[in-house]
Amino acid sequence: MNQNLFKRYANFRNLYLLLLLVMAVSLPLSKYLTSAAQILLVVTWLADRKFDEKWRRIKRSPQILIFTFLFLVPLLAMAYTKDIPFGLSDLRVKLPLFLLPLVLGSIKPLNNNEMRIILGGFVIAVFIGALVSLSIMLGIGPAVYTNDRETILFISHIRFALMVVLAIFILFYYAFDHQTPPRLNLILVPCALCLIIFLFLLKSLTGVVILVIGGMLLTLRWGLKQSNFLVRWFVIVGLATIPVLAGFYLDDQAGRFYTIRDNTGDLDLTTVKGNPYWHDTANLMIENGYHVGFYLCEPELSDAWNSVSKMDYNGPDRKSQKLKYTLIRYLTSLGLRKDAYGVSQLKPEDIKLIENGFANCIYKHPKRFSVRIYETIWEIDQYRKGANPSGHSVTQRLEYLKTGWAIFRDHPLFGVGTGDTKMAFEQKYEQMHSPLDPAWRLRAHNQFLTFLIAFGVIGFILIISAIILPVILEKRGNPYFIMMFFLVTMLSMLNEDTLETQAGVVFFAIFYCLFVFADSSLPTTDNLHPPHPRPLSRARSAHGRGERSGVTTDNR
Repeated sequence: MNQNLFKRYANFRNLYLLLLLVMAVSLPLSKYLTSAAQILLVVTWLADRKFDEKWRRIKRSPQILIFTFLFLVPLLAMAYTKDIPFGLSDLRVKLPLFLLPLVLGSIKPLNNNEMRIILGGFVIAVFIGALVSLSIMLGIGPAVYTNDRETILFISHIRFALMVVLAIFILFYYAFDHQTPPRLNLILVPCALCLIIFLFLLKSLTGVVILVIGGMLLTLRWGLKQSNFLVRWFVIVGLATIPVLAGFYLDDQAGRFYTIRDNTGDLDLTTVKGNPYWHDTANLMIENGYHVGFYLCEPELSDAWNSVSKMDYNGPDRKSQKLKYTLIRYLTSLGLRKDAYGVSQLKPEDIKLIENGFANCIYKHPKRFSVRIYETIWEIDQYRKGANPSGHSVTQRLEYLKTGWAIFRDHPLFGVGTGDTKMAFEQKYEQMHSPLDPAWRLRAHNQFLTFLIAFGVIGFILIISAIILPVILEKRGNPYFIMMFFLVTMLSMLNEDTLETQAGVVFFAIFYCLFVFADSSLPTTDNLHPPHPRPLSRARSAHGRGERSGVTTDNR
């Protein structure tokens, strides 16, 4: 009996589905398992043979071959690349953009139940990753909390934020699916809300912005479909107020930041102990409205700190920053003077935060999203005052964009080649005398600009066409999933080199192929599918045919 069960389930189709599920589950949890699952998927696809059938499917769907230009353009650009090792490494990272569409596009598309299982596994994995991160934030996890980025243990925090946003959209889709049991909705909606809260706790500006834009788009689409004029009017007006309220909030936060709280007039000359203060009036840095350069007595400060902490005043904090500067900024943020009395006012939690590298008392409440807004305003303020942007995520991106655009202007037609992007940035940073420290002289952090730099205008047009044309030509796929996936990935490319890292490439390739090439769903006549399912009769009809345009059904 066990042997019969094994024969029944040990077939190519089930192994294919299992490997897809493993890839989806491992995406937010393990890049090594993701790579292993991809290799096994390709090996299984080759071992299955039946290449004639697979090639017929591909020929009937030329959009699959069009998508592979995301890999073929970098391959062709190797012809004028000088840094061959870096170019080969880049091709290795982008290989899923060539293999996955061929594999998923040449196999019978997934039915609704199969798609639900794979997406469900992905959402569960994202939820597990979020719980691990949250445990670290609360101080009970497997790592010490130093900053929000470090709470994401398995992949980049930005990639994880994108996965969280996609998982939220998936959960809301099935929550509004009339085929979903009502009892299950009691789980789906709270899980989606928990992930939304987590995204704000993670303080990912990219993730939050994409989530808000996606939510506004879906709400607008729903509102415009309503027959009641008052409902439509309420939705439109309500959505229009969101950016206005956001503007008021940011203006209020900026106003609080620039409100000076200390006295810039007559400054005391000595401490309580009679030691002289040093007032650096040329230092324009402020923390919570207090001047960092005022009221510094370093001899007192050094002795007082070494008496309350085991970490040396002249040594580094746990973020490898100079501890004394972290201490000076932290005392300033509390409105305290940088002397023995100021240190005596610190509580144990303050001392711990300083040792961990936090330079402002706002980190007593690290879960507040306003902390991230303060950080951003502080970065921009320091950048405008001529400070080094190294290590500051927002302002150093301005340097990346400025440098990247200069490189593109030097090579507008064909770019610098697949492997020479890194070399081109290094040379241009030197030419422009960039203020960035060598460790922070990175690439563009804008995928569209990176395409222009590497492949020029011609390559850029080919790659963008390879992304957009398959969606237009493909006759199947759930428009809701396609739309939300494109929203997440395209917006992320404005702020990140999404397709320059393994995690980003695999995330993009898997879900693009799943939603565009491997979904048997028939689109509705409405191009922007609302978050509820197709009519049941249509879904059954599509499942009954089980074929892509002109492709016969098989059991694989």
